[in-house]
Amino acid sequence: MNINQLKYIVTIAEELNITKASKKLFVSQSSLSQCIKNLEKELRVKLFETNVTPLKLTYAGEIYIEWAKNVLATEEEMLDKLKEISTQNNVRIIVGVATHRSIYLLPQVIKEFRNLYPHSFVVIKEYPTPILHKMLEDKELDLLLDEVNVDSVSYNSELLMKEEIYLDIPKSFSIEEDEVDLADLTDKPFVMLSSEQMLGKLARELCKKSKFEPKVLAECRNVETAHSLVEQELGIAFVPQLFVKYNDKVVYKKIKNYRPTRDICAIYNNNCGKPLKEFVSIVKKVLNN
Repeated sequence: MNINQLKYIVTIAEELNITKASKKLFVSQSSLSQCIKNLEKELRVKLFETNVTPLKLTYAGEIYIEWAKNVLATEEEMLDKLKEISTQNNVRIIVGVATHRSIYLLPQVIKEFRNLYPHSFVVIKEYPTPILHKMLEDKELDLLLDEVNVDSVSYNSELLMKEEIYLDIPKSFSIEEDEVDLADLTDKPFVMLSSEQMLGKLARELCKKSKFEPKVLAECRNVETAHSLVEQELGIAFVPQLFVKYNDKVVYKKIKNYRPTRDICAIYNNNCGKPLKEFVSIVKKVLNN
């Protein structure tokens, strides 16, 4: 049996008349009659009572028609899904990104991307940089938003922006200057990220260049946690540009004599498709705004 046979038999069952089914299917009556005979011979069971008008389904015929309708419905559902994929409406992208970037960047990006691909599905993987790069190597990500990848053969690393590093300072510390010299903060407590993290490592290198030894009150692994401690007036933290936003409890200051930055790159396979490239374009636009 094949799909056409199923369509023929279901139509005959719906019309209960060979002539009407023939007109509906644009198939000869003799072909439909032969289809019934062949199928009944194959199944070794009678599907229709043909000696009555209109035709009548046997009990076996009722069971078979119910099954045939389910098969045809499943095929139609499968074809619809394949059509969505072929027209690139059904898109799945796995994005690796640091948590603080995810929070302040991806909601707007995904909203705009969904306007282009309404049936798209985005999976967000939020981990520190070393883990994310390992996931990229293991083919667990479609896109990584992080520092440049050294594998330029397999991956394209597109620079999206150079993210500046700011000082996150409690307002109560009453620091008025727009740019702050780290050497002037020797009496202030600091909240530092772990040296295992890229931002924590960069902050320590910056202190070393400035010949400044911070008085570390607390160490953590999360920018949001560090910021919360700053809000409680417990110390000063180094935070990335994407994190900077208006807050009546803190002020953000640039570091005098230095413009520390981190590259934010879109890293993806050279053979990626159009939807992923459009996703990257939206990320770039949101960052530039």
